[in-house]
This record gives sequence, C-alpha cells and structure tokens, in this order.
Amino acid sequence: MPDYNLFYVLSGFVIYAAGALSMIFAYRYGELSVLQPINSMSYVFSTIAAILILHEQVTLINMAGILLIVIGVIVIGANSR
Repeated sequence: MPDYNLFYVLSGFVIYAAGALSMIFAYRYGELSVLQPINSMSYVFSTIAAILILHEQVTLINMAGILLIVIGVIVIGANSR
C-alpha cells in the first residue's frame, strides 16, 4: 500500500483545479504569448513546494533551469503591453 495521506492527494486535486480554472479565465482575457510562459512558472512553484514540504534535493542543473524559466518569464512579461 502506498504511504501517502488522502488529505494530500485531495488537496493536490483542489489546488490543481484552482490553477486550471484561473488559467482558463486568464486565457480568455489575456495574450497567449504572455500567459503561456507564465504557465511554465508552475515548474518553479512545484519545485519550491517539493523543497519545502518533501525536503527534496535540487541539483545545480535544476537550479539553473529554474533560473532560466524565471528569466524568460521576466523578459517576456517586460516586453508585453
């Protein structure tokens, strides 16, 4: 039997649903060229959550990838209207 708590699974579904609904509304009113890179920030947030909650180890390559994602979102966001 897997060693996880039902609360964590259900809360994960709720958080995912909230994020998906907010992106649907954002896509309706925003620019796709800006919103899609911001959507990639989910990788950054999930990595931060994994570090804080699950005490995951992050390598230098992972940190460099996260930094590139953040820089890309900033550059694209700064060039939008």
